[in-house]
This record gives sequence, structure tokens and C-alpha cells, in this order.
Amino acid sequence: MGDTGCVHFAAYVKEYGYDSFSVVHAYFSACINKEARRRKALSCLCYKCGSSGPQLYSCLHCIYFACKGSHINEHYKHTKHFMALELCYGMLYCYQCRDFIYHSKCQTIAERHLRCEARSLDKSLSWRPWSPSRLEIDLLLKNPKRRHVTALTSIGLRGLLNLGSTCFMNCIVQALIHTPLLRDYFLAELHECTTKTAAKCLVCEVSRLFQEFYSGARGPLSLHRLLHLIWNHARHLAGYEQQDAHEFFIATLDVLHRHCKISMTELAANAAAAAAAAAAAAASEKSKSSQPNAHQQSSQNQHAGSNYHSQQAGSQQEGSQQLPQSGPNPSPLSTTVSPATTGTTTATSATNSGQNQPPDPNPSQCNCIIDQIFTGGLQSDVVCQACKGVSTTIDPFWDISLDLGESSNGQGGYGGPPKSLIDCLERFTRAEHLGSSAKIKCNTCNSYQESTKQLSMRTLPIVASFHLKRFEHSSLIDKKISTFISFPAELDMTPFMSQKKSDQQQQQQSPSSPNFAGGGANGSSVSSMTGTPGLVTASSGLPNDDTGSDTADFRYSLYAVINHVGTLDAGHYTAYVRHQKDIWVKCDDHIITTATLKQVLDSEGYLLFYHKKILEYE
Repeated sequence: MGDTGCVHFAAYVKEYGYDSFSVVHAYFSACINKEARRRKALSCLCYKCGSSGPQLYSCLHCIYFACKGSHINEHYKHTKHFMALELCYGMLYCYQCRDFIYHSKCQTIAERHLRCEARSLDKSLSWRPWSPSRLEIDLLLKNPKRRHVTALTSIGLRGLLNLGSTCFMNCIVQALIHTPLLRDYFLAELHECTTKTAAKCLVCEVSRLFQEFYSGARGPLSLHRLLHLIWNHARHLAGYEQQDAHEFFIATLDVLHRHCKISMTELAANAAAAAAAAAAAAASEKSKSSQPNAHQQSSQNQHAGSNYHSQQAGSQQEGSQQLPQSGPNPSPLSTTVSPATTGTTTATSATNSGQNQPPDPNPSQCNCIIDQIFTGGLQSDVVCQACKGVSTTIDPFWDISLDLGESSNGQGGYGGPPKSLIDCLERFTRAEHLGSSAKIKCNTCNSYQESTKQLSMRTLPIVASFHLKRFEHSSLIDKKISTFISFPAELDMTPFMSQKKSDQQQQQQSPSSPNFAGGGANGSSVSSMTGTPGLVTASSGLPNDDTGSDTADFRYSLYAVINHVGTLDAGHYTAYVRHQKDIWVKCDDHIITTATLKQVLDSEGYLLFYHKKILEYE
């Protein structure tokens, strides 16, 4: 069966055409407008039992709705009407073939209806499986040879030559190459370079590296061009000495982000200029074709000149009566305070607004592939200990740096050094009493007050990268912390989300408990984040915030680990990457060897890369 359905549907189309399918799909499957939704709610019921589902079929020969199973089968047996439309997913069903069928023209009609439905409901399009375009079909037909990928394939694995203390760069490149969504983006050739010379574009060089890695060749690669570009765009990394892998990772993301952002801006500007030029040309052509000849124009002017001004005045008055108002004035209370300009959203402004809008976790975020994959939002709540007012700041982040040293206060369960990644995250997100030496000015009290500060994850990126701060630099001595920190293969970040933290504190707080109990690790109680009853904080009352959604999934899977062996002065970087499901390899410059998950989890760990297990479709 091809893309034209079956022979029975071809006979149906020859007799009835596509009108029946189009009308039924538009009004009872996709529901392209408000009227369609009203009609479906009133009349889309099973004619046999009166039920509205869970799965209804509509006969395309007559007006008949029936439930899946015996009711629609009974209608077919009595009428021999063999074509039906499943209304939940809009799929064609042929009773003579006893199977669902696919028809390209019907699919085109259905997609047009789904776009109308999305515009009518002001929502994004529902997820649809990928289907090749005509150009992609032609390319597949011209290149029939396919590479068979097995579990033991080496495609995607290439060693990287050490150019002289460049192991830090090799490890970061291996981690980026094995980032699934980044791989899909570059292998799909979605980057459009606007730079006059592609040799100066770092994104083009990374795209070339992906092509090299997945070309099937096995020889090691040299990253001299990438290194030169990084030197040009991040001058602090230029030189032949050993660099920090974490610093190189952040610098690489920053340069890629800037280049992608420039390309997107230039492409948008070029598209807008082309559209404006096309519109101007069309308007000029239209005005030329609509101009009357000189004699007709002179005659018209003589007849119409006397009452021209009165007609214009009348038309303007009529137009002003017909023009609708531009809508109600936008409420100033719905304006979100941008952290990029003010840095904070105070509890006072949130209280005055009544309906608090969720702050943008990354107001400067563009839509480039780097931000889509690596950018998250870190929420910081500072609570005044006098009035319990909350000041909330949300800052974008690409990775999270976690301390491994002794806690500043030895009280409680986390006084000593952490032993696992979970310990580090719990210490990172627990409430901290800032003390009398770090008082802040409270806008409500209008004076400097002691406060507590707590960090939490407002939004999480697709790739969560954690930096274990093993290198300690001080005025007295520089040293490396070699403490073993265990990390899991599967990580659940739900306990560290902003909404989860707020819910836990609301459960722990009671009316009789003191506002500042001093029972935490830093002498503070996490319940201080909630504040007094009736206070609307910057993280409360957010029905549309995905951090509090029951359907959001914050589970992550480990896919890359970068290790540092040796001392601060004489060390070497290696990387473990997940090549395929349950298949790990160790990358030591140009040497690639297989590894086990146990070896990965037993390694020291310097940079940890986790990928989200379930991606929410927006």
C-alpha cells in the first residue's frame, strides 16, 4: 500500500470526492473553529448508545457516528459503507481491507485543518511524526545505499590528536559530539552560516567535525582549526599551556551561542528586507496596472473634483465608526519585571499585583540550539527575617558548579564534605542564613535586615551539566580535591525544583513554629522561604509554571563524564561517553577503548553531563 491508500478508497474518491472527508475532519476531528467545537459537543455522539467516546468513528458515506467495535461494525454490516474516519487521531479506516490506510492528499487536508485548530485555540501544533519532504524523498531515491548500524558499530567514534596539552579540548569535544540533540541538529545541516568566510565561523567548524565523526572513517582527527578559532574568539584561552576543561566548555558554548545568535539575526533581517522589497515591487506593479489613461483621468477629475473633499471626509468618518477598538488597555499589573534589567522581583510588587506572572527564567535567551539544549533558570529567594518579604531573582545558567569542601558551619548533617552528587545538590539548594555582616536593604521595612537565601531550579535544561569544583585556589595554596564523589546513572531533579521546595516548606511550617528556628545546617530553617500567610511571593500562584506541573518529568540519564587525573600542575583529562544505549567508551586523546558502566561510576568525576530522559513537546 503506497501513499494513495487502497483500491477501495480510490473507488470511494471517484464516486464521492474529498468533500466528505474534509468536512467531517474539519468539524468532528480537528475542530477548526469555535462553531466546529460547538457542533462536535452537541452532535458527535454514538447513534447506538449515546456515548461520546472514548473512541468514535464517523461513516464517510452517511451521517453516522458510532463507538469503536461492535457499534460501528454493525453499521458496516447493515449498510456496506466501508470507509470511516477515526475521530480521535483523524485516521482513515477501510472495512474491506480491515486496516487503517494512508492517503497523501487526505493527510495534507488534515494538516491544514490542524493548523487552523492551533490558530483558533492559540496553541502550538500537536506532535506529529517526521515525514520526508519531496526533496528528501528524491535524495533518498538517488542514494539507495544505506549504512547498516549495529550494536558494535564504530560510526561516531573518532580519536583526537593531542596537539600539546590539548586534552582539555579533546574531552569537551567528545562530550559535545555525543550530545544527542546537538548531533541531530548538525547532522541535519540546520545551521545556516551568514559569515562571508565560513573559515571564521566556529559553528561551521563544529558542523564539519560532526560530519567527520559520522563519516565512517576511523583515523584520529586534528582539532587545530577549532583551537585556532577558540583562540581568536576567547583570547584568555590562547596559549600552549594546559587549560581548565570547565573553562573551555563555558567559553565554547559562549562563542557558539554568539555566532548562532548573529546568524539568526542576520537571516531574519535579510528575510524581512526581501519581504519588504517584494511587497514594494508588488505595490508598484499594482499601482501601474490600475492607473487610467490621461483622457480618462482628466474626465474623472472634472466630474469628481467638486465633491472629492466631501467624499473623503465622509469616508474617513465612516471608517472611524467601523474601526474596532484596539482592545482593552493592557493591565500594568501583568507586566513581568525582567531580571535582566532590575535583577529582582520584590515581594511588595508581587503583593500589589494580585495576579503574579511567572518571571522569565532567561529573558535574554535566544532560540539558538545552544540555548535550547543547555540553558536553564536558577531561582534565588532572599527572605527578610523581619517582615518575611521575599525577593526573587531568576538567572540563566549553562552549568552548575558544586563545592566539595567543608561547609562553613559544622552543625547539622552536611557540616563535612559531601559524599555524593545528591549531597552536593542538597547543600547547593538548602536555605542559608546570611548573617549580620551581610544585611540587605528590605524595601518593605525600608532598612537593612538579616535575611536567608535559598537557591532552587526554576527551569531545567535538556542537558544538565555539573561541575565538581575540585581545584581550590587561595592566597596561600592551590590544591586539588581528590575526594570520591559518587554520582548516579539516573538522576531525578524533582526535589531541587523551585515549586517542590516551596511545597515542602509549606508542609513543614505551622502557625506555632518560630519564623527563624536556627535548625538548619547554616543555622536557618528552610520554612523561612514561605513567609507569612497571605504573602504572595515571586514563586507562588503560578498555575502556568511548568515547575509545578504534575506532568513535568525531571529525570535525567548520564551520558558523559570528564575526569582529571594527576595533580594541579601535572594532570591529564580523559572522558567517558555513552556511544549507544548501555555501551560506554573511554576517550583518551587518540585512543578509544570500551568501558563498563561500573568503570564510569567508579571514576573520580570532574564534569558530569546528564540528558533529560523525556522531552516535553511545546
